[in-house]
Parts: sequence; C-alpha cells; structure tokens
Amino acid sequence: MIPHDRRSSSRVDTGNLVIHSEVGQDAKSQVLGMAVTLDLNEFGLRIQTTERFEPGDRFRFSVALKDHIIAATGRVVHLAQVLNGSWEVGIEFLQISSEDIDLIRRYCSDNPSE
Repeated sequence: MIPHDRRSSSRVDTGNLVIHSEVGQDAKSQVLGMAVTLDLNEFGLRIQTTERFEPGDRFRFSVALKDHIIAATGRVVHLAQVLNGSWEVGIEFLQISSEDIDLIRRYCSDNPSE
C-alpha cells in the first residue's frame, strides 16, 4: 500500500500505456519497459508494472494521453507489491516540459476521477 497521500494536487485515475527506460543507459544497451498508469497529475504518476524498481531510481517515461505522448524524467518515491505479484510505483516528475504539464492538466480536467 502506498503511504498516506501527501500530494498538493489530487490525481486522476487513468489507464494509459507507459514506456520507460533507465536514465543513464546508452542507446545501444537501452532496455525498454512497459507499464500502465493508475493515476496521474502534473507532479507525477502511479504505475502498475511487473518490474521491481527501487526508491530513488530515475527513469525516462513516455505516457500516451489520448492523441499525445507526454515525455518526462521521474524518480521512484513509493513502491508496493500488490496481490497479483505486480508492483505499484509512485513516480515524481523531475523534468517535464511546460507544454506537457499543460496537456496533463487539460487531460485531468477533462477526465476527473469519480
């Protein structure tokens, strides 16, 4: 279970495809991973994946939001194994463009969680 929610902005429940790679990998040895978002806001996201991450790991992410691809670099801040053996991973954005932040905000306002 992810620790008590201390976010300054609520997240919107989502189910978007995420492609990620470790920061620092060179292009020839780069390993891409896949995950799905569980929720997101302009500060970060929570994903579900079969891969184990460690707190502090840094990754590049591409997230499909409807017709747009959001690109960011993030840091693992929370990690929890769930019943089916997969992992829920909380990611804080470290680098993201202002245009992508605006796209996330619009996506969240157009798709509020119930």
